[in-house]
Amino acid sequence: MSPVPDFVIAIRKKIGHDPLWLPGVTAVVRRGDHVLLVKRADNGHWTPVTGIPDPGEEPAVAAAREALEETGVRIRVDRLASTAVHGEVVHVNGDRATYLDLTFACTWLEGEAHVADDESSDVRWWPVAALPEMSDVMLERIAAAFSEDREARFVTPPGQSAPVELLAPDVPVLGVDACPAGWVGVLIDIAGRASVFVDATISGLVALVRETTPVDVVAIDIPIGLPDASGRLADVEARRVLVGKSSSVFSIPTRAALEADSYAAARAANLAATDGRTSVSAQAYALREKVLQVDAWVRSRPGATVIEVHPEVSFARMAGAPVLARKKDADGVRARREALAAHGIVAPPWFRGAGFGEDDLLDACAAAWSAVRHSLGVSESFPATPEVFSDGIPAAIRV
Repeated sequence: MSPVPDFVIAIRKKIGHDPLWLPGVTAVVRRGDHVLLVKRADNGHWTPVTGIPDPGEEPAVAAAREALEETGVRIRVDRLASTAVHGEVVHVNGDRATYLDLTFACTWLEGEAHVADDESSDVRWWPVAALPEMSDVMLERIAAAFSEDREARFVTPPGQSAPVELLAPDVPVLGVDACPAGWVGVLIDIAGRASVFVDATISGLVALVRETTPVDVVAIDIPIGLPDASGRLADVEARRVLVGKSSSVFSIPTRAALEADSYAAARAANLAATDGRTSVSAQAYALREKVLQVDAWVRSRPGATVIEVHPEVSFARMAGAPVLARKKDADGVRARREALAAHGIVAPPWFRGAGFGEDDLLDACAAAWSAVRHSLGVSESFPATPEVFSDGIPAAIRV
């Protein structure tokens, strides 16, 4: 059997040894902690199973076919592990080719591995911790296939940062933002899918989600843990993160001010609690009803870990810097959707009349991203040690 496919031989009759651009597949076949390698007959190098798809052949089908033809084993193709361009190869007969490689992580199913064609001189299972001398290219393909990555590895375009690690929650989580209809929540399930829920109250929203999905972490864009006599470190530290966007973090009034039943009474209560240093803005007091609603719900022991988030801080972490474009503008919407997508969260579509704005939806998605991080134990806390006021609720913004 010739190692060169018939269609390549036909092309070579027309172009000779000139450079040729070809697709290639690599099957990294795993059996426990061993990997199946072949020793190439043409150059004596150890590699995973490699080959060229036939015209019109699906790459994964080609990977399985090559494994059977070269080693006599039947495999299951599990996932695409990496994509890369293999630099120009000059074959022993003088043919020059560059290959677009698709590496697949595969699992051995059955068959005794052996030399099954004339492309290899040896076939052997090797412990992945004790591989023979191999090229860096092949070692990288094996590492990608043995990794726990969900997404394929690839080379990023010039000027673009390296691909971020996509976080997959072990448990369903919920990100929540206030909206005209009450509250909008984005549920991220263990498959990474996003679903949208809306309800007039926070307790009603969580109950609605729990009709179909148990939720372990709820992240809410609302102050949790209310101060008694001063501002909160959480808000101070969030402003430091949001250079050029710090005005998006409101100063949270004291508990006494928020519990006052009029704006005038709230201003007086806050001045009294802060020894005349701080009044209350109308914008902050406008949050009163929803802050107290969440406060009561948290105190009711809702059966989930509840954390406070600030979407602009979350977006800043996703994007690597504060997103300065206004969240209601087209450029701001685009930037936030792109930041979410880069981290594996595809924001659901938005339509007018949904009871929430597109900015509310994207903020809930950002909250859900921070909820995923918290569920995996990798979230950051501002401040690092949460403050605790007289209500006994730890006050910190998580991201």
